[in-house]
Amino acid sequence: MLAVGYLSWPMAKGVQGIAIGTAVSALAAVGMRSRLESPPSMIASAIGSMVACFFAIASAEMLPPGSAQWMLKGGIYGACFGIPVALILGPIGLIDKPSINRPQ
Repeated sequence: MLAVGYLSWPMAKGVQGIAIGTAVSALAAVGMRSRLESPPSMIASAIGSMVACFFAIASAEMLPPGSAQWMLKGGIYGACFGIPVALILGPIGLIDKPSINRPQ
């Protein structure tokens, strides 16, 4: 979302920016689930990204929107809120879900 906002601010501001960040985060979690032994939670990564994108976009009120300064400082500002949310929700991915094909 930060790269899109840097290239085109109107495309990344508002709900569109939050949707871009959430979609990319969820797709990254799906890609990592197939390669890692302890898979990340798609829910935790999507919600954490949603929170991070909201605060990064909100930082454009204090910084010039779509600038390199916004991309760096707004990204850090968003990460300060989004990473703790993802860490709190992260154990959701470790819950063993019952499988239909698994014998009881």
